Amino acid sequence: MPSPVGSRSVRWILLVLAGLLAAVLLVGACEEGQPSDGSAAASTTLPAAANDSTTVQAAETLAVTSSTTSTSAGSGITTTTGATESTTGGTTVTTTAASTTTAAPTSTTARPTTTTAKATTTTAKPTTTTTEETTTTKPKAPTVLTVSGPSGTKELSMADLKAMPASSGYGGWKNQLGNITAPTSWKGVSLRSLMELAGGGGSVTIVASDGYAATLSSGQAAGSVATYDPATGEPNSVSVKAIIAYAKGGGSLGSGEGPLRLAFISSEQNQVTDSDMWVKKVAQIEVD
Repeated sequence: MPSPVGSRSVRWILLVLAGLLAAVLLVGACEEGQPSDGSAAASTTLPAAANDSTTVQAAETLAVTSSTTSTSAGSGITTTTGATESTTGGTTVTTTAASTTTAAPTSTTARPTTTTAKATTTTAKPTTTTTEETTTTKPKAPTVLTVSGPSGTKELSMADLKAMPASSGYGGWKNQLGNITAPTSWKGVSLRSLMELAGGGGSVTIVASDGYAATLSSGQAAGSVATYDPATGEPNSVSVKAIIAYAKGGGSLGSGEGPLRLAFISSEQNQVTDSDMWVKKVAQIEVD
């Protein structure tokens, strides 16, 4: 029979080899990615070895695995550390396996937001201010001459008369006693022009403001009157024109004879006419 001491030595050698084999198997399992959840337990039974008809039973092997998981904040990487403790026949072997889980980084892209403000257009309504025109009516100038005839009556102011075409010349008169008033300058409006304002006609009556009146024929109104030499008083033949004068000697007529007077004028100081036709203070002309 074999020696007891030799058999014991062989048994211990086998136990040591079994422990080493268990450790290698555990390490291999960890490297192949077998999960370690902290509760798995592995047991390995060594096959019996026979030597000279001696059967050696392998001692039960107890393996205890523990794991620790740590996560780095904000990095997305999780590290798991596992410890496996194997006890074989009184010999304890501890194997530590590290497992690293790398989480895929999460990328969040914010979509750009575009805000378009609508343009606001404000149109101011045009304001129209209407200013009413103020018409100021000037007071009518006083009437100095009234002309009446077939076409109606015209009332004329001094300004109206001065706005008409003017006739100028020299004239004087001879009274019934033979006294002669020498010719002087006169200015006024042609009697024929004034008669035409009322429709023309034939004869004309000149009326003074004091009621005196003188009637002239159509010929006399046109200038066909007797003329006299202003120096001798003898009759002569000079062409004259009848006017309603508003100026004498370059100035207005005095109150004793004006503002208007019938006068007979020529271009030269070479004649005088009968005084009874020189109506003063003329106020009205009546055309027949």
